[in-house]
Amino acid sequence: MNRRLNLDIPQNNTFLLPRDILAAADRLIRIKFGMGTLDDMNHLQNKRIRSVADLLQEQFGLALVRLENMARGNIYAALKHNWTPTPQNLVNSTPLTDTYKVFSVTPIISSFGSN
Repeated sequence: MNRRLNLDIPQNNTFLLPRDILAAADRLIRIKFGMGTLDDMNHLQNKRIRSVADLLQEQFGLALVRLENMARGNIYAALKHNWTPTPQNLVNSTPLTDTYKVFSVTPIISSFGSN
């Protein structure tokens, strides 16, 4: 984004600054009045290759959501059936291990060329 908006902001800055928003608004206004061009979203220059770490992080987030849902359901069941919840009967590692098993055996399908 910094390169596209001609901003000189360090790469380690990972949050939006007021000048980012102003530069983005300025670019949109220029495009609206014909003073700029839109990016070709299908051009390889505008594609980002996701690393295995990015994909694993995404899968870990999904696994944590599943784990949270399992814990909520087990807490609800404990309250409904009047039994004492313990960490052993509230959560287990099944959502985490299942997610990583599926990730490790599923080929990553690229969308390149499917348009």
